[in-house]
Amino acid sequence: MNWAFWLGLLVMLLGLAGTVMPVLPGTPIIFLAILGYAFYTHFTSVGIWFILIMGLLTAISLGIDYLGTVYGAKRYGASRYGILGSVIGGILGIIFMPPLGIVLGILLGTVIGEIISGKNTERALGTGWGTVVGFLGGTVLKIAIGLVMIVSFVVRVLL
Repeated sequence: MNWAFWLGLLVMLLGLAGTVMPVLPGTPIIFLAILGYAFYTHFTSVGIWFILIMGLLTAISLGIDYLGTVYGAKRYGASRYGILGSVIGGILGIIFMPPLGIVLGILLGTVIGEIISGKNTERALGTGWGTVVGFLGGTVLKIAIGLVMIVSFVVRVLL
């Protein structure tokens, strides 16, 4: 274990924090740290197949990021306005109240969008909560993928 391993691990932990805080691209940071270590060590302990698998996990994580919220919204009957509201609300929430603002922003954005689309407040709130549940479920899956990537890297390098 050398300084590159510890630096890479530190960057990966920063990436893991990014899976929770949407300001940072979590799994892409973890992937880039693994790739950087692989280049630094000339792919001796981290080979190309490992890199490809980690790249696939990163792509899956990015898909989950989008699909989790949309799935939750659709599952609870969100309209196009509700989905658009969740996206706009999430972005505004990140900007004005990070990191928890994203959850509140998604909720409020979905509810406002649903009310604009003609749904009553009770139904709009149900759709809003469904969208938040989808987002949180996606976040849990992204954390799990990030942890798998980090643990796999550590095991690969140390063994």
